[in-house]
Order: sequence, then structure tokens, then C-alpha cells
Amino acid sequence: MKATTALYGIIAAMGAFAQSDDYPPLKSDGPYALHVKGQSNSSIDGYLYAVHEFKTDHDPDSGVAVLQYAPASAPMAGNYSYRFYFNTSIDDDSGLGYVVTDITAGNATNLYRGKAMFWTYFPDTNVALLELGSGANPYNVQFLGFGDDGKAYVYAQHDDSKEVVGMHASETSVDIRNSWAICWQTRYETSGFTLSWVTYGKPHNPTCELVDMTRLKLY
Repeated sequence: MKATTALYGIIAAMGAFAQSDDYPPLKSDGPYALHVKGQSNSSIDGYLYAVHEFKTDHDPDSGVAVLQYAPASAPMAGNYSYRFYFNTSIDDDSGLGYVVTDITAGNATNLYRGKAMFWTYFPDTNVALLELGSGANPYNVQFLGFGDDGKAYVYAQHDDSKEVVGMHASETSVDIRNSWAICWQTRYETSGFTLSWVTYGKPHNPTCELVDMTRLKLY
């Protein structure tokens, strides 16, 4: 996979090299709704929408948001909070990219518009929080893909289960598919059932339920 090319696109999207000819421009695919369905006996079945972490923040271009869950049979029509795009490098055919908020809801003069989804980790839990917005950078925005079954997976190149003392391990690519979760989370001024990521093992957060995430094309 052309992971390096995809990384260049992500760096450009963060604005660090947006005006440089050394980095390929992005293409945006969408809009999509993000659907989550619980695994095993979970009753979770609905859609994700972006919620600002501070109640006074209403600007789609600014601030940071989380992805909260609504148990609904369809995304709310006409509500940009339920609309997402998938950004990839224009010359990348790997199928990898990253999720951003509705690019049509932001400032038209903002080069890449949309707020990228990124992972926030905490030292006291194995459950990471998915956020969208100004905290995104090339080190916490993970490559996503959607498999033949439509389910979202994360592409990673770090597998410490193969480490051996005294040996230099190769960075083997791993497609992680079964770590999405919906958990009750509090982030600043908002609380609710929120898209999360279980890094390994049983979730430290007792409210978590594992889910599969897919995308639904909107028109």
C-alpha cells in the first residue's frame, strides 16, 4: 500500500505543507453517514454525529468535537453533523484515508475544510477517545480503510507482540478491525455514548460495547 503517499496527504491536510508542490493534493469522497452496529448481543444500531466539546462553540470550522451515537434507523436529514467525508491523496490508490466532518458546512476559503478524526489516549485507561478538530496531526490521525464487507478498519505498522529482546523488529502492517466501541464518555462539557477505540483486552470503561463501523453514501 502507498502509505507514504497517504501520509503526505494527511500532513498537507493539517496545513503544514499545504502550499508545497512536494505534497500531493487531496481528494474528498462523500458525503457519508457513519453507521455503527453492536457485535454479539449488543443492541447498538444507529448513526454517529459530531458534537462540540464546549457548548458555546457553534462554528463548524473551529474547536474540537466528539462522535456521539444516536439510535436511529437513518441519519437526521439536512443535519451536517451527521455528514462526513473521506480524504485521500489524489494520486494514492491504497484505499486508505481519514474521516473529516462535512466539508460543505465550513468556510469555503479554508483549503481542506472539515475537521480530521484523531485518537486521544489517556494513561489510566485502555480506551481511546475519537475526536475531530484542531488537535489533529500526522501522529494521531490514523489511516482508515473500508474492507470488502464494508467495515472500517485501521491500518497500523506497529505490532509489539512480535518484539524479541536484542532483536530489531520489522514494522509489519496490521489491519485492526475489532476495536471500535461505543462507550459513555465525558469530555469537557459534553457527555454521551461516544465512538471510542479499545487498544487491547477488556475495556477499562465498563460501559463500552464493541461495534462494527460502516459508511452509508448520502445524496
